[in-house]
Amino acid sequence: MITIDSPTRVTLSLDIIRRLADGAYAGYHELGIVKHQISLADTLRVELLRDCGINTDTDIVECGDPRVPRDGSNICVKTCRLVRERFGLAGYFRIGIDKRIPVMGGMAGGSANAAAMLRALDKIWNLGLTTEQFRNLGRELGMDVPFFFDGGTAFDSESTGILRHVDTALKLHLVLAIPEFGVSTKEAYGSIDYNRVAQNVSLTDAMAKAFSANDFDGVAGSVHNDFELTVFERYPRLREIRDGLIKAGCAAACMTGSGSTIVGIAEDEDSARKIADAVGVNCKTIVTNTL
Repeated sequence: MITIDSPTRVTLSLDIIRRLADGAYAGYHELGIVKHQISLADTLRVELLRDCGINTDTDIVECGDPRVPRDGSNICVKTCRLVRERFGLAGYFRIGIDKRIPVMGGMAGGSANAAAMLRALDKIWNLGLTTEQFRNLGRELGMDVPFFFDGGTAFDSESTGILRHVDTALKLHLVLAIPEFGVSTKEAYGSIDYNRVAQNVSLTDAMAKAFSANDFDGVAGSVHNDFELTVFERYPRLREIRDGLIKAGCAAACMTGSGSTIVGIAEDEDSARKIADAVGVNCKTIVTNTL
């Protein structure tokens, strides 16, 4: 059995640039995102079924969260299928998922799981995959997956293939406010108002430069997310949570990814804990250097 963590990320700057009209990724969106990996992680336990005495021709998923699919739609099962087919391998797996990353929380938990699953399969089958091979396989599973093979802090355009690492030593004290409901990625993308997005691209560039300069104020001053423009209209509670984080003392706050988790940036660890206690929703505090 291999046990592997799959740390996730937050988005601190997110532009929706355009919907691609043609090419291999027609229908996908060019984005402009500053992603920052954090320590919050699911844990996967992966073992070949034949090694535990189970004879079946399907992968088995075990997870305590009922919202996580256990059939072929699970991204870990899709990962196993892709690797089997690509490399002509045989064998099915029991995959245990200890879920800590919010489901439908805009934190790319599925993509983080897919990246971890690829790493686990690489070890189990001794594939010796390079970072570039990991990225290419990950891209077939989801646009967010390639980021996790470099991690840290990065600018990512996703569907147009620009993934640029940002060197930084900036430590962030984050408050993750996790509401009682999720927002589906399909719903968030389906509600985009293209007349209102891509107005803050310069802020994304400014944030990447601020991370490089280890400039806390520059990062906080560039926080934004285009998905808020329409998701907040459908879910006004999320706007309330964001505004509540700022009122409680966060230097900045925004929805991460397509929601529903709201991430706030605090001045220090003590402030983060006090803010988390004050906002009245389920919160986690994360002190993070770039991983």
